[in-house]
Amino acid sequence: MNETHTIPICKLDHISIVVPNLDLASKFYLETFECEVSVPIDLPNQKMRIAYVILSNVKIELMEPTGPDSTIEKFLERNPSGGLHHFCLTTPDTGTAAKKVRLKNIRVIGEGVSHDDKDLFFMHPKDTLGSLIEIEEE
Repeated sequence: MNETHTIPICKLDHISIVVPNLDLASKFYLETFECEVSVPIDLPNQKMRIAYVILSNVKIELMEPTGPDSTIEKFLERNPSGGLHHFCLTTPDTGTAAKKVRLKNIRVIGEGVSHDDKDLFFMHPKDTLGSLIEIEEE
């Protein structure tokens, strides 16, 4: 039997944007588009704070660094105004998805668990047409 190495994707969960000021970014989405914006979530292990702009079909994740050695602080050094960081797709089984990704010679980076206890990993942007892609368990 010929096993497929494709990854079943359920949906686009969120698009992540690095911002220099989370409070100002949240206010922008609230006041400009009347979007619902979550309360900020502190992620000390990742040295960042996040908030979600809630849309009917997807979320926008706003990410602000809280320390100089944060990965997204390095992003802000290169892009002082902030910008698109990654997008997140969901799948039923991240373990199987990561194995299939590796079979395609795509580097898996940043394996772990999200702040809301979902397994996840990232696909290296040099292997994915220049985009950092997060794969999260549905």
